[in-house]
Amino acid sequence: MRRLPLLVTAVALVAATAPAWAKPTGDGTVRAGSVYATVTGTEVVLGNSVAERRWSRDALRTTALVDKRGQDRTWSTGSRDFSLTIGAATVGSEAFSVEDVAVRRLDRGGLQVTMTLAGVPGLAATRVVEAYNGIAGFRTQTFLTPTTPLPLRGATLDEAAVGAATPVLHAFRSGADWREPDYTGPDVAVGDKHPGTWRDTRTAPAGTALQGAGQWLSLSRPDGRTAFLVAERNDLPSSRAAYDGTTASLVVDYSRDIISLGPLEENAHAENPTGAPARHRLLPAGERFALDPAFVGFGSDRDTDEPWQFGKYLRDHRLAPYAADITFNSNGTDSNVISTGAKDDMDYATVLATAPRAKALGVDTFILDDGWQAISGDWYPDSPQHPEPRWNGTPTSKFKPRFPDATFAAVREAIAPMKLGLWMSPMHFNPASATFKAHPDWACTPLGQGTAAVNVLQPDSSSNEAGIGIWGPRAIPHIESRIEEAITAWQVSYFKFDFLMWVDCAGQGTMHDYQDAFVAMLDRLKTAHPGVTFQIDETNDYRLFPFASVARGPSWFQNGTPTPDHLLHNLWNLAPWIPTESLGQHFLGGKQYEKHPVGSLMATALLSHPTFFSDLRGLPQRVIDEAAPWARFHADNRDLLTEGVTYPLLADPLEKSWTALQTWDPEQAQGALAVFRQDAATTSVAVPLRGVPDGRVFDLYEAPTGTLVGQATSAQLQAGLPVTVAETAGATVLLVRPAD
Repeated sequence: MRRLPLLVTAVALVAATAPAWAKPTGDGTVRAGSVYATVTGTEVVLGNSVAERRWSRDALRTTALVDKRGQDRTWSTGSRDFSLTIGAATVGSEAFSVEDVAVRRLDRGGLQVTMTLAGVPGLAATRVVEAYNGIAGFRTQTFLTPTTPLPLRGATLDEAAVGAATPVLHAFRSGADWREPDYTGPDVAVGDKHPGTWRDTRTAPAGTALQGAGQWLSLSRPDGRTAFLVAERNDLPSSRAAYDGTTASLVVDYSRDIISLGPLEENAHAENPTGAPARHRLLPAGERFALDPAFVGFGSDRDTDEPWQFGKYLRDHRLAPYAADITFNSNGTDSNVISTGAKDDMDYATVLATAPRAKALGVDTFILDDGWQAISGDWYPDSPQHPEPRWNGTPTSKFKPRFPDATFAAVREAIAPMKLGLWMSPMHFNPASATFKAHPDWACTPLGQGTAAVNVLQPDSSSNEAGIGIWGPRAIPHIESRIEEAITAWQVSYFKFDFLMWVDCAGQGTMHDYQDAFVAMLDRLKTAHPGVTFQIDETNDYRLFPFASVARGPSWFQNGTPTPDHLLHNLWNLAPWIPTESLGQHFLGGKQYEKHPVGSLMATALLSHPTFFSDLRGLPQRVIDEAAPWARFHADNRDLLTEGVTYPLLADPLEKSWTALQTWDPEQAQGALAVFRQDAATTSVAVPLRGVPDGRVFDLYEAPTGTLVGQATSAQLQAGLPVTVAETAGATVLLVRPAD
């Protein structure tokens, strides 16, 4: 039986003991800034100054989804909130009633409403919705607790009955190890080959159905205003969206997923190409299961305001803050002196030789790649206390301990004030590790044991040297404890997680269970250690990219030494939907400085998550001298470079003509403009900026000196700021701030 009104007994009871839970006012309303939640016996309302959503309680539906800016626009009335596909049956949210409602104030601003649902035999559910100050949208998530095992084939995360609108669907891809812009898909494929570059965008005429793989579905009306839905999932085939001509929905169809081949996706891909049931999630009785979060929002236009609303939500409320550091990774410090496999040549002597050059370049975090560990699976520093198994005990062996102590104390002293980071393949092990020998049952059966057998046959070859055996979820408590020790005892503040792929493990769960277990560990670590950065290597498909990754930290997106036009294309192509400052790229590109101005290479890096991957010992002094001022500029202006949304301007960089990127905070009316001439024959171009408010005057500061070089009015920025770059392949970066 539904309990009685006014923010329910749960709110009043908890409010007395937990300050985060909010107590209602006399009218049954809780407020936090401009955000309000009202609960009566018949409806639940959550809104703020720019958006509102209403639900019926007897049969859970969204009765109104309203963009309140300007003239109120109601986008949806009477639509279900979510649905579940259980076996062959579909259970909509209207089958549930809202029994209880609890409201609490969020630490970072806004309100969270938790609706306890009932009405479906054998299944308890909660629907959690959040709203925030000044953001035109809502985060939603559904949690399920079955009383008997439940075969969940899929779910609709959120729906909106938007009526006739023009749909655009975006799917965001990773796989930079092999996905070039002209990628046609693997040679062997069942189902959609997922060809093309990082973003696959599909559209259809107004009121016409559109469905397919994707995470971002946008619907626009003739006046240009939009409603949009974003799923915080990766790009597995199960991530889909649909518009049937009236209703938009974010869909998870587990039956689409057959297998994730990780680095082998370049060669082969398999997914269920039909609507026939195949894979499903078997939810255990009594265990709480979380569907993926979704965001439903509004934009005053598709290209500028829509991504700003989601980007603001992501940065201010979803993303655990991490340092926007310039990093160095020792992967490129490798001439096969110590080994010929995956491990690099970074030992303590090399740290001493490299650290001064890293400091001179303005590096914030010094990351040891896979050579740091004695052996993967045990994860101890290669030291006298924990030597590499291949060391023969002599001081002349090339496998002698790399570092003098087991806590990196000497390394930390050598790199100070830079912070210490580590590369790690957390879900993989070397079969020679003591941990695997003691706990072979922790391995993933059969695939992980099979890769371990291959590892034994070729122990020193390529990645095998690090270890390609695959742990199952049973190993996660051990993995988590090793990461915890690295953070607390070794003072590691940055991890680059690599070698991730999602697999079925007999007795330990399906590929989806595997991914969920890893992500749950990641979230626990982030909660316990908010000052630590966790970077996901996204250079192979179906890891966590886009939004399961971006919502948790930076990614490593592009391996190798790509040319500047490719680095710029990565940012330009994914902007404005993906925060470009989260995309890790090797921005000096090996020896690209021999062909391109150092200033242009550094300008390319400013709007990404920049990492030096080269052996710094061989970097010419003139390159360090030219690059260092840009690194200081990045450190001094990180707010303007990372706190807005990035808009792509002019042409795709792959055309090798004029191109540009603009970071912009529409509310603060400030940001940065990076303009690249590339191979264009002309020396000047006009660059229209986006999101610039009318009637203002702006100061322009030139990078890397920060010198004030002029002013421009709103009208001039909107019409096209004249930019001159005298040098072919040159670049200009300007900070744009409101004039005093």
